Amino acid sequence: MPEHHQIHCDCNAVEVNISGMPRVHAYCHCEDCRELLQVPYHSVLAWEADQVSISKGADEVVEFQHPSKRMKRIFCKHCGDVLYNTNAMGWKLVSQLMFKKCNNDQLPEGFDANAHFFYDRRIVDINDELPKR
Repeated sequence: MPEHHQIHCDCNAVEVNISGMPRVHAYCHCEDCRELLQVPYHSVLAWEADQVSISKGADEVVEFQHPSKRMKRIFCKHCGDVLYNTNAMGWKLVSQLMFKKCNNDQLPEGFDANAHFFYDRRIVDINDELPKR
């Protein structure tokens, strides 16, 4: 039986249901994530598109389609919280920070980051024991 999780924006206008285990749980250092989200790196939990759905407030979200990349940022139109973003593979990516904020500051077992991707493109050095790919 798949696990079910929920996240929500700060103002609680939007709730998102998530099922199953993420495909990826890592830190992404690619230029695309940095540009889309305006962060130095992205702590991602990535699921297949059909595993993530808006369960409350679908009319309260804004989808920003990047003008030149196959990526979107989905956020609450009231509080501005980014609920998830999409990547070129169609996956839905929830920030580990967002997930923790909505789940008693904890990640379930198996959700902790296990690697750094696109580390050769980084703008911030990270000194940890995780593999750097």
